[in-house]
Amino acid sequence: MKARLITFLFIAFLLAVNTVQAKSKVLLRLNLQKGSVYEMTMLTSSNIKQKIVGQEIKIDQKMEMVFSYTVLDILANHNFQIEYSIVKARLISSMNDQKTIIDSDSTNVNNPMNNTLKDICATKLILELNPRGEVENLEGIDSLGKRLAENPKLAQSMPMFSDEVSFSSFVGQTFNYFPEKEVGKGDKWSSFYKLPTMMNMETTLNFEVASMDKHQTVLKILSDVKLDSPVEHSGIKMNVKMTGIQTGTMSIDTRDGWFRSSDLNQKFDLKLKMKNPQNGEDMEIPMVVNSVTNMTVIKK
Repeated sequence: MKARLITFLFIAFLLAVNTVQAKSKVLLRLNLQKGSVYEMTMLTSSNIKQKIVGQEIKIDQKMEMVFSYTVLDILANHNFQIEYSIVKARLISSMNDQKTIIDSDSTNVNNPMNNTLKDICATKLILELNPRGEVENLEGIDSLGKRLAENPKLAQSMPMFSDEVSFSSFVGQTFNYFPEKEVGKGDKWSSFYKLPTMMNMETTLNFEVASMDKHQTVLKILSDVKLDSPVEHSGIKMNVKMTGIQTGTMSIDTRDGWFRSSDLNQKFDLKLKMKNPQNGEDMEIPMVVNSVTNMTVIKK
C-alpha cells in the first residue's frame, strides 16, 4: 500500500514537473484581438563623422515617428487585417551649425516637405499580417509612394514607403524576433533579413531569452550588419562598404506577441569610394555612425 502511495506521489510529481516545464516555454507569435490598436513610437538619434579631403564634418540627425496599427478583423486563414497609418513624423538634421527641420505637425505651410509629410500622415494602408508579422497583402501603397516621390529629398529620408517591396520589408523587419519553435529562458536563435531600401543591407540578428513569465519575455539582442554595394547620388557614382554591430534588449508581451519596448545601440563604419568630381582621381571618404534607437508600443 505504501509502495503504491509512493508510486502515485511520484507520478503526480512528474506530471507537475512536466506541467511547469511545458509552461516555461512559449511559441512567440502575434495573437491579436479585433478592435485592438497598437501605437508605436520610434526615436532615433544619430551622430555621423566623416572626413573629406582631410576635413572632418559632423552631422547630427534625430528622427521621431509614430505609427498606428488598428486590428480590423481576424481572417479565416488566421491572419490579421490591419489599418496602418503614420500618426507623426519629425526629422531634424544639423550640419556645420545649419539645422533643417521637417515636421508633419508644423504650421509652416510654405515648406513643401512639411506639406508632403502631412499628406503622408493622412494616408491609411490596409495590410494583412500573418502570425509571424509578415505582410501577405497590401493596399494603398501606390498612392503613398507617388506622394512621397513628389519630394526627392524626403523620399531619400523615408525610402521604406516608396513601394510594396520596401514597405513589406520594413514591417517584416519590425517583427523579425519570432523564433521557429517554442523558447524558454536561455534559449538562443538567429534571424536574417535584407533591406532593399538600404542598398540591400544585410543584418544577422542573434536573440537570447533573458527572462520569461506569463506576461513578459525579455530578449538580449546582438546583431551584425554589412553592406557592400554600388550607389549613385546626385549623379555621382560610388561604392559603399559598411560593417557594424547593434546591441540591446527587447521586451515582448508574451500574451499577444507584440513587443512593448526595444532599445538598440548601433555603430557603423563606412567607406565611400568614388572619383573626385574635380580632378577625376580616386578618393575614399571614411564615416563613423553612432546611433541609438528606442521604440515603445502602447496597446489601446
